[in-house]
Amino acid sequence: MSNLDVSVRQLKDVAFIDLEASGLSARSWPIEAGWCFAGGAAKAMLIRPHESWSLEDWNPVAEALHGVSYDTLVKEGVPAGEVCEKLNGALAGKLVFSDAPDWDGFWLYRLFQAAKMRQRFIVSDFSSILRAAPPEKLDAYMEEAERRAPRMHRAIPDVLHMRALYELAAPGL
Repeated sequence: MSNLDVSVRQLKDVAFIDLEASGLSARSWPIEAGWCFAGGAAKAMLIRPHESWSLEDWNPVAEALHGVSYDTLVKEGVPAGEVCEKLNGALAGKLVFSDAPDWDGFWLYRLFQAAKMRQRFIVSDFSSILRAAPPEKLDAYMEEAERRAPRMHRAIPDVLHMRALYELAAPGL
């Protein structure tokens, strides 16, 4: 994707997505999905564990990072199909960025597979935006984005962090 592709989009068309998960194994599954637009508020949904996802793939180290318990997901999580409908409704046709597209793509695959639904958006690598920024300013942008919106291994703070970095590194896009 070229910088031109990003620059012709309006802010309402540029979105950021983040997923938190049960761990980092090949069988891990999503526990939270969050998204925001360059010009809008952030939203997130906890995901109720699907019957096809094993509790054996629940990693206590991951739980310590994101702070969401399995019991909380069972009580407060939204079924996979409902999460997929919300994501498709919000992100279809948008330019969607993730700072971990391989992992987020994998968890989106698991989510949509569980819901037996088709994902209607493509996730692009957030680093493609950073390549448009002056390299000598990237460290300063990273520090300022961390000050404005610290990453916390939760979906809303992490998409807000990407948005802050986008605002700093790509103001003309």
